[in-house]
Amino acid sequence: MLETIPRTLVWSLAIDTDSLVGEYVAYQQEAGYAADSKVRPWGARAFLQRYPDLESWRDAPLEEQLGLHRSLKYFANFLFLKHYLRPPLSYLLTARPKLAQAGKRYLYRELYARFQNLGRQVGYADGTLGPALSLLFYLMVYAGKSAELLTEDDLQIFEQELHAYRPPEGHSFSLRSYSQHLYQSRVLLFHAGILSKEPLRYRPRPARSREQLWTEIPQPISEVVWRYLDQLGTVRALDTVKNREGNLRRFFGWLAQAYPEVQHLRQITRAHIEDFKLWLQNTPCATGNPYHRHTIKDTLSALRCFFQAIQEWDWPEAPERLLVFASDSPIPDEPLPRFLDDAQAAALLQAARASHDLFTRVCVETLLRTGLRKGEFMRLELDSVVRIGDTFWLRVPLGKLHNDRYVPLHPEVKCLLDEWVAQRGKELRTNDLFVIHGRRIGAGRVDAAVKRAARAAGLAEDVTAHRLRHTLATQAINRGMTLEAIAALLGHRSLTMTLIYARIADRTVQEQYSSVCTALDTLYATAALGNGSDQSPGAEGEAEQ
Repeated sequence: MLETIPRTLVWSLAIDTDSLVGEYVAYQQEAGYAADSKVRPWGARAFLQRYPDLESWRDAPLEEQLGLHRSLKYFANFLFLKHYLRPPLSYLLTARPKLAQAGKRYLYRELYARFQNLGRQVGYADGTLGPALSLLFYLMVYAGKSAELLTEDDLQIFEQELHAYRPPEGHSFSLRSYSQHLYQSRVLLFHAGILSKEPLRYRPRPARSREQLWTEIPQPISEVVWRYLDQLGTVRALDTVKNREGNLRRFFGWLAQAYPEVQHLRQITRAHIEDFKLWLQNTPCATGNPYHRHTIKDTLSALRCFFQAIQEWDWPEAPERLLVFASDSPIPDEPLPRFLDDAQAAALLQAARASHDLFTRVCVETLLRTGLRKGEFMRLELDSVVRIGDTFWLRVPLGKLHNDRYVPLHPEVKCLLDEWVAQRGKELRTNDLFVIHGRRIGAGRVDAAVKRAARAAGLAEDVTAHRLRHTLATQAINRGMTLEAIAALLGHRSLTMTLIYARIADRTVQEQYSSVCTALDTLYATAALGNGSDQSPGAEGEAEQ
């Protein structure tokens, strides 16, 4: 009856009490409320007698709304769920009606089951999913819409009212908890295909503009640097441009303080560069420690590339001669990659397999068996596992070196990935393989899984995902795998990157060293006996001379 009347008109029209009470009684029976078949209709009639115009309930003071008999409140919940009446947010947050519990009994049984199943695929535990679904029903009745019709504007209005709400005295309220549940509801609505934008858990602080970052640097210099960075952005990744800008700003910020009279690039001399090198060596960075050799090298390299580029491009602002040379950069330390020996790797793998957390098992086994970089592992997609002939391969997405590759997939890893996909589900609105709480996993989740397994195995706390990559490479070269094959497995662009593992191939070095030692031992033993038969050619002639 009332469903055919626009909601905006229902509140101002005269209510057909008998029809609405009859609809309420039918709803009770379908929802399984037969035990209260006498009390609840009384509550409906009492509510309509007191508020013949439904809008008058909204205009009533909050104390009056909260003080109604529970039978009248049950009828009000029915009106909310049918969108005959929209409650104010103050009532929802203070009375806290159990609309989700009522809705899932009949009116929204299928919708509740759909979102509950979706929430479990997202990875929410039931203790988290329950409050999120309750808030979803609050959103529906507050906006006067079904879940499928909710918009981002509806959620923003709800959020604004949420932040403006002040609870009456004697009533508890946690803005942080409601904000968390609202975010979880957004995640469900996004993966259900209702909201178009993936929600952000935290709103990042707005980044400072170039003008703010370079405010202390003379404008004739900063404008040239910005033009250079814009040109660099046409051929380099955004992260590379940001890194280059930070290094250049380090030099020009120092120059503005140490030599304020320098206002143009052509005024910079070699003496300025040499003073800057001394400053980098003797001045602590933000952490209080000296600048790392890699930081110094990157800064001077960025400065050299800048001056060289604007000279090659024949920009009039460029200095007359090149001011920074390759010899200015310090030789960075090249420590050997740290890896787990065979016993440690076996202990880590056993600890991971014994873990009750599926992600820990998948993470450690995949990293240790494939040698993926952490970022490559995080960016795996649902279709990353492919079958070629009789074997399965893992397609690794574009990564650090902008190339993708196929990695042979161990049967244990294949089984774990299948188990993860079955638990993850395929209904989420993202193609990322590793999704937890509706979003792609972050680096912290991977680090925590590796450390959890390392602690269980009794290993040091500094076991990292990248160390597992070094471990696989070392194990492979120690067992006779060629450098070319290891380079293809790890995604190295040149063998120079792979040769480093030849330096830590302990078993290969040990076996060849043992072979040499055996020959040397024979030589020395023979020499101790005074047998000159093993003398080198020409030795006898030299002795005669």
